[in-house]
Amino acid sequence: MYKEVEMKKLSLLLVLVLVLFSFAACSKGEPAAGGEAKTLTGTAEGFGGEVKVTVTVNGDDITAVEAVGEGETPGIGSEAIDKLPGLIVEADSTKVDVVAGATVTSNAIIEAVNNALAGK
Repeated sequence: MYKEVEMKKLSLLLVLVLVLFSFAACSKGEPAAGGEAKTLTGTAEGFGGEVKVTVTVNGDDITAVEAVGEGETPGIGSEAIDKLPGLIVEADSTKVDVVAGATVTSNAIIEAVNNALAGK
């Protein structure tokens, strides 16, 4: 009788572990079934030169954005470089507000992300 109860507990524990692993596999950060993460690049003209972005997507989801604009004005355009990629990921879209005072750089980041996404 004791072994039978222990076997049932062990079986239940195994089922629970399998269920937890299946939930973890379906979380947003992981590639969806049949999908895979892709890294895309795009460019656009900013205030101080070319702005380059690297966009990571999983299916239709934007999961990461990195922007580089070496010629953008420190403290102004650089603020857009720092803030806008996170806003795009959070919104899962390029339909976000521009950073005040850094409109040209913000628009360049948005355009570069759109250019990258067009290459999907």
